[in-house]
Amino acid sequence: MNRTDENTEKAFEADPAQLEPAIEPTAASNGTPPPATEASANELTPGQHAFAPRQAEAVIASEGTADGNGDGDFTSTFASAPPVPGEFRLPLSKLAEWVYHPRAGSREKGEHFHALALTAAEPDDLRPLVVLDEVDGVYPIIDGRFLWHALKVTHAGNEDVEIRCVRYAGTEADAVVAVCDTALGTIEASSMEKAQALLNLQQVNGISQRAIAERYPRLTKDKVSNMLIAARMRQAYPMLFDILEEPDMAPISYGTTILTRQKELPPEAFQAMLELAEDIAANGERLKSSQALAALYPDGDAQASSDNKTVKPKPVVPLKSEDIFGHDDQPVAAYQRFSDDIDRISLPDVSDMSIEERQAAAEACIAVIRHHFGLDQHN
Repeated sequence: MNRTDENTEKAFEADPAQLEPAIEPTAASNGTPPPATEASANELTPGQHAFAPRQAEAVIASEGTADGNGDGDFTSTFASAPPVPGEFRLPLSKLAEWVYHPRAGSREKGEHFHALALTAAEPDDLRPLVVLDEVDGVYPIIDGRFLWHALKVTHAGNEDVEIRCVRYAGTEADAVVAVCDTALGTIEASSMEKAQALLNLQQVNGISQRAIAERYPRLTKDKVSNMLIAARMRQAYPMLFDILEEPDMAPISYGTTILTRQKELPPEAFQAMLELAEDIAANGERLKSSQALAALYPDGDAQASSDNKTVKPKPVVPLKSEDIFGHDDQPVAAYQRFSDDIDRISLPDVSDMSIEERQAAAEACIAVIRHHFGLDQHN
């Protein structure tokens, strides 16, 4: 990790607001910025909640008319979202999925899809989508993904329809941090979506597992590790998730189980499992996570794997073990003696260590090795 990465991680831990650029507030909203989460994108305003009862009353009243048709313009009472400084319009064809969105490649319809689709009949009634700068001819959508899918359904066959947009005020790395904060702070986001947000944060911003756990106190180090494992498995083997009914709703245990089986199975057996998943997906089958695991890993294989575990030798316990202390006098490794002629240094897991902590741990281990070989006395 270079000095820039270190500074980014320190700022990440110290002050989340430093990495969360805000979208310019609107004059019409009294200083309140436009919605910046998928959850808020799917919430109806009080006026929209009142729309259905009003229309029901209109329908009942229309039943008493002479022709009984009651064909009125039932969308005319929606108020357009207020203008946003700096907003511009893009044709629907110029908008695209953001690769780092936690729901990328998965769920396209939220709970209020039908309400959104109704409003999407008049695109100007919708708030602007928040987009990044143009990439390969299209603008990735940071916020407003469900709105975008509603627009695509409502205006199918007319990709020239213009959509209100506003540019995100920061970099893509800033957006990854902000979206991750949103996902981790809302019950609307699923466990897999939160896991994907954490993986995006780690891969784009170079944030360590330790820094992630410190930023989000409700997540233990072990939970962060399991979430990242699940997200990496989905990234590495998407076909194993494509066979699920809702890939972005998969439990974290589904991803960690896949990693376990990858380690347990011979390479050819795991490859056969991947090919079976491709066949299931090609047939249009969609399974619950428990059904998918049963289909991909029959009981016979599971029993064989269990049998293999029983014959593994028990770990040898050292006769003597002394801690090796690193940064802040924390134990980071151990010098172990198994017999008169067998010594071993048990090295630490460095995945969640900072550069300074790794340097201190390395120097401590090297000092033990030099002492073992009697090199210090020659200094």
